[in-house]
Amino acid sequence: MPDTLRLTLSIDDDAREPLVADLSDLGFDAFEETADGVVAYAPAPRWDGTTREAVAGLLRQRGLDARAMTEEIVPDQDWNAQWEASLQPIEAGPFVVAPSWTEVPPDLAGATVLRIDPKMAFGTGYHETTRIVLRLLADVVPAGGRVLDVGTGTGVLAIAALRLGAASAVGVDVDPWSVTNGRDNAALNGVEDALDVREGSIEAVPEDGFDLVVSNIIRSILEPLLPLLVAKARPEAPVVLSGLLATERERVVGVMAGLGYGLREEASENEWWGGVWLAGARGSGFAPLTGNGK
Repeated sequence: MPDTLRLTLSIDDDAREPLVADLSDLGFDAFEETADGVVAYAPAPRWDGTTREAVAGLLRQRGLDARAMTEEIVPDQDWNAQWEASLQPIEAGPFVVAPSWTEVPPDLAGATVLRIDPKMAFGTGYHETTRIVLRLLADVVPAGGRVLDVGTGTGVLAIAALRLGAASAVGVDVDPWSVTNGRDNAALNGVEDALDVREGSIEAVPEDGFDLVVSNIIRSILEPLLPLLVAKARPEAPVVLSGLLATERERVVGVMAGLGYGLREEASENEWWGGVWLAGARGSGFAPLTGNGK
């Protein structure tokens, strides 16, 4: 195996997933999230002047400069195996999210196990926003209902809804890798016939009348989609949103109120926040999460 480039990028939370998608297009094939940003890996021969300038351009688009990027060439190692070893089962509400190659600890044997093998280290259950939605889903998934998951990623939220009793789900994502990854994970969990994963956003879903709509996307992308999201839901259907910072709560609550939706339940973990909305609902029952999402 060739030596490996390890690229460390200091970048805010809300810019990480779009940056990872862009880096994957440049040939980076493994990622991990850190407290300060993202670490991206690629075979060292791919790190030439053209790729370096392309990455620098991505950072400039986000108002950053070269000091936000640290590059290191590390000797030949099986980085993919090391990355996989770092992904261990994690509890999230009534679920345990676990890669297929791991054993679930006996003390978590009573939970619903979601087998999620990510192509990238997002949507695995390790991020607070994913855990927030998984906790909120436990009380709102309609038995036998139809679910729409916008920004499906690994498919974990749609798969969770199916495991909770939904009859079918449509998951959409603008990143092509999510289509393959979501379908693979659906098969791992035995719901491949019930989960339809499509490339795109709302425009890829001509259907409406969904019994539950879920979206875990950063606010700058989510907010313009909100009128379209609620239009896909039946009048009495819950809408679950996350990917949001706690500081964005009032703004999102206000936008949803303008669409005729009230916050019924909410939850937070660290600086992240999400909630369940119903048409015409008033008030909320705030349910804070602990720091480890349990």
